Amino acid sequence: MIHFSLRVLVSVTALAVLSACSTPPSSTAIYDPDEAANRKVHNFNKALDRNLVAPVARGYGKTVPLQADRAISNVAANLAIPGEIINSFLQFNMEDVITNTIRFATNTILGVGGIFDTATLIGMEEDVETDFGETLAVYGFPEGRYLEVPVYGPRTERETYGIVVDFFLDPVGNFLPSSSRKVTFPLYVVDKVGDRNEYDDAINGILYESEDSYVAARSLYLQNRRFKIGSSADNLEDLEDPYAN
Repeated sequence: MIHFSLRVLVSVTALAVLSACSTPPSSTAIYDPDEAANRKVHNFNKALDRNLVAPVARGYGKTVPLQADRAISNVAANLAIPGEIINSFLQFNMEDVITNTIRFATNTILGVGGIFDTATLIGMEEDVETDFGETLAVYGFPEGRYLEVPVYGPRTERETYGIVVDFFLDPVGNFLPSSSRKVTFPLYVVDKVGDRNEYDDAINGILYESEDSYVAARSLYLQNRRFKIGSSADNLEDLEDPYAN
């Protein structure tokens, strides 16, 4: 599994290099050459949300106690930390590696596998979230074209490659028995359903109350992602931040 993951890493990085050749020189403009196709996927995602995801999420919010929802969110966040540690290491950010390692050990041992966010309760620094999309940005790969991915929603080309690598380089999936995915994947799905319920008003405002939900979602996503990537690159490599406001 690990050898396969390394092959995926090399393959995706090669694709990212190729994508850089066709990326416009401006790193602040919206590059959406596939808007017509993206809008079709956006409409599919919107219909999926309206008819399935949103109703299930609201039902979840009405039936699952707040404490149980918080425990599920805590465990999902804790399981994501090992992957974040690897990406922070690849980004040469040793401060975040140390912070997340201590948080993971604290919540896994004292927080009963992450059910309780003990690290936050005792005043430790927040979990530093990162992914392979950010790692590619630190190494200078451009974001590429804007994509609307089925089910996943708004993404950049660079982040889409990053999702694939993060999936196959997942330390939990690689080092725990294969049966662990029978637990971790449903847990991830349930956590996302909880998030949909928690941010119901904000999501509804974008998808169902804006004049053009595609443009609204694209603009908000790129703004947030570019700010996050810009901050990360600036901290790790003292690079110029092309996305700074």
